[in-house]
Amino acid sequence: MSAGASQPFRVARAHVGGPPAVWTAFARQGAWKSWVIAAQFVVIVLLALVALTLAKREPDVVVVQPDGKSQFVERAVAGPELARFLADQKHQPSDLTMIRFTKDFLRLATGVNSTTIEETWPEALSLTAGPLRDRLAQQAAQEKLLEAYKLARIRTELTVEDLVLVERTSSLLHVRATVSRKKFSLADPSRAPEHDRLVHDIVERVIPRSSTHPDGLEILDWRAQTTAQPAATPQPSSTTDHR
Repeated sequence: MSAGASQPFRVARAHVGGPPAVWTAFARQGAWKSWVIAAQFVVIVLLALVALTLAKREPDVVVVQPDGKSQFVERAVAGPELARFLADQKHQPSDLTMIRFTKDFLRLATGVNSTTIEETWPEALSLTAGPLRDRLAQQAAQEKLLEAYKLARIRTELTVEDLVLVERTSSLLHVRATVSRKKFSLADPSRAPEHDRLVHDIVERVIPRSSTHPDGLEILDWRAQTTAQPAATPQPSSTTDHR
């Protein structure tokens, strides 16, 4: 009778305590889940760091073609030798690049054609630094420069007679270009062309290369002085930045 009365107590204690093997299995299962969660967390952190590094990584692979034009190349496409070389040179555009960049800017900004000025003028502004771009855009708007050039019905032939690198530092270049222009009338092709000659002093700043600025240069300041009789076509009146 006493043995029967104590049986429920022993069963209940066995149920509450549980076999050690069961608790060990639960503990192992819980530890395994903890390691999985920890591993997932580590993977997420590593992926975030990689994404952040890729986002901040500065593109530094640019191929300069024989004519001086720069072409942006993705890092994954370039070989290790090219990538290492350009990593050393990425902030120092070559003289060939500087010449090509300067001629492109002069062509876009001063080689005015009435039929294309709406496209070429914004493209010229895109090559300039922010403050200069704002000044030129404001000046052009105030003087209705684009409208005047469109009404003038002219076509310009531009010749760069001389282009000299006056001074160069690690971040700035002073370039002087002598340019002659012939302006032909679109309304009267038989009319003799007008001619002028200008000397442009241009300060260019070295900037990080990117897909939008593959040359690694922008126009920081631009001044021009006429060395021949000015043509009768509209010209900006600014004393600092003009064409």
